[in-house]
Amino acid sequence: MSGVSKAALSQLESGNSNPRIDTLDAIAIALRLPLGDLFGSNNERYPYLEKKIPMKDTYSQVMKFRIGLGSVAEIWHLQMNPGVIISSPAHTVGTHEHIMIHDGVLMLRLSNDESVILNPGDFYAFSGDVIHSYICIDVAVSATVVMSYSIQS
Repeated sequence: MSGVSKAALSQLESGNSNPRIDTLDAIAIALRLPLGDLFGSNNERYPYLEKKIPMKDTYSQVMKFRIGLGSVAEIWHLQMNPGVIISSPAHTVGTHEHIMIHDGVLMLRLSNDESVILNPGDFYAFSGDVIHSYICIDVAVSATVVMSYSIQS
């Protein structure tokens, strides 16, 4: 299925051999995983803030964040009018939220009285297992929210 021989896999499993990148890539493809998932996850990277970075060429394609192996994700399009507050209870342990602001200014308030102001192009990821609120300040907000849930027991 992966094109990697049983002998090569046996050598890797026993620790008698180090894999080449093409071997790891073949295994990742066979498992239907991104190659990066074989190297670990971002479980320790919350909270994570990345401010907008100006585009330097005719296009830009930047991975903002990798949601690790063993998670299920939902993608939401969030739109809010000025003055709207969305209050969210704490989600289950292992839930993370990732938000990318497209238009407007959003204040994210976390239960520990921490507030983060997000502008267009900003990205923020945080543990959703605390009470939190999305607050649209003075201009309508459009954002993408990705919620991920750990499925590991």
